Amino acid sequence: MKWIATALLLLSLAGCGSMGLKKPEVSLSNIEPGSSTLFEQNFAVTLRVANPNPIPLNASGVDFELMLGGEKLGGGSSQQAVSIPSRGEGMVTLQVHTSLAAWIRQLANWRQLPGGKLNYELRGQLHGLNGLADLPFNNKGEWQLPQR
Repeated sequence: MKWIATALLLLSLAGCGSMGLKKPEVSLSNIEPGSSTLFEQNFAVTLRVANPNPIPLNASGVDFELMLGGEKLGGGSSQQAVSIPSRGEGMVTLQVHTSLAAWIRQLANWRQLPGGKLNYELRGQLHGLNGLADLPFNNKGEWQLPQR
């Protein structure tokens, strides 16, 4: 019986909608500076993952790439388990590593932002979703820079 449920879930993930399973919506919640060196900057990036499905989503890890203002800031990967309740949401905090050159470009862009709003794009994958498959995500949005 368990293998039947697993096969049905795998088919629904493969069709991603053919049986009503929807992709989770992943958005940027926060960016905080972390430890840095002269050649590498680190940030803690918090992602909000919303699950529109009637079943919980459990992933074995996440990979992602973050673009800010049209420029790649960096990427991150985690093997930390992610669990999002059915029709609920959760927060996932990951580390992003970026080079000095990318950081300098971002600083120049951020000073010219109207109203402190920054366009972003997130691309990545939830790995081992419910023990079966990887599920890609891609989302664009706008993030308000924290006030000083």
